Amino acid sequence: MSKEKHPKEEKKKEKGKKQQTEVVEKEEKKEAQPATETDLLKERLTKSEEQAKELEDRLLRLAAEYDNYRKRTAREFEAICNSANENLISKLLDTMDNFERALDAAKNSNDYDSFRKGVELIYTHLKELLEKEGLKEIDAVCKPFDPNFHEAVTQCESDEHDEGIVADQMCKGYMLNEKLLRPSKVVVSKGKPEREEEVDKDKDD
Repeated sequence: MSKEKHPKEEKKKEKGKKQQTEVVEKEEKKEAQPATETDLLKERLTKSEEQAKELEDRLLRLAAEYDNYRKRTAREFEAICNSANENLISKLLDTMDNFERALDAAKNSNDYDSFRKGVELIYTHLKELLEKEGLKEIDAVCKPFDPNFHEAVTQCESDEHDEGIVADQMCKGYMLNEKLLRPSKVVVSKGKPEREEEVDKDKDD
């Protein structure tokens, strides 16, 4: 007759085996943990390097695209300027032709009045052409001096104009599409001249 194992001993052995298993598993986890953290760090580093490379490539593409855009807009702007000059010059050719005709006619004629009228017509035509392109004269005479539109060349005493008023214009100023193209060169009034009687009176006082 075989001897039966006591239930307490069975439980004790099972408990011992369980504890041994847990110890082994803990040791395995401790050994595996550093390797797992290292792998995670390597994986993160690899992803960071890939992202950095992708951003660098994107930045290089954007820089190349911007450079191409800058060069293209510069060429387009130059083409627009050349086209604008070409349009204006083609309109001025008729005026040049008219000046040549007037000069040729003056060589064979002493009629000054006809020559003067011809030049006036050419001037009027040229002025109208430039006004259509946005050119406008600055009205300066008898206006208060404005440094934004006037350039004072000299000053003078005047019976007609108060101090600070433009008395005369030496060179016309022009605006081009609301932009100052050239200021008017003007003579600014200092006011009425001092009378000799007033000077003598001031001395006596």
